[in-house]
Amino acid sequence: MERLAGDWTVRRTVIDFLTGARHGFEGSAVITADAFTEQGLLRFGEREMPASRNYRLEPGETATRVLYADGRDFITLEPKAAQSVRHLCGADLYAGRFFFRGPDEWAEVWRVKGPRKNYASLGWFQRQTDASR
Repeated sequence: MERLAGDWTVRRTVIDFLTGARHGFEGSAVITADAFTEQGLLRFGEREMPASRNYRLEPGETATRVLYADGRDFITLEPKAAQSVRHLCGADLYAGRFFFRGPDEWAEVWRVKGPRKNYASLGWFQRQTDASR
């Protein structure tokens, strides 16, 4: 994940298959050697609310463990251009795909199903560039 260190612009669309609603998120993310932090605004129709997520990162020799802020395991990412991950959270299954399109762009796609969840999420990350250069 060292190659992803830096500041990112984030856009995400969430489709809730239970209600048929579509939600949007726009914000920013910061990736360091040991953390991923994202914050922005989540839109529900005409309403907006602040939203954020934080993960701890534990780089290893061949992969990086992504943990929740409290230290619980979430997923493991390898330095591959495309990969699939799965995470079982109680009765909810999170099936994800990551697509790294070089050092300045990547996407994550999640399909989440559970007793009270049924949604898809598509997030797009683009590296922020220093306009003064």
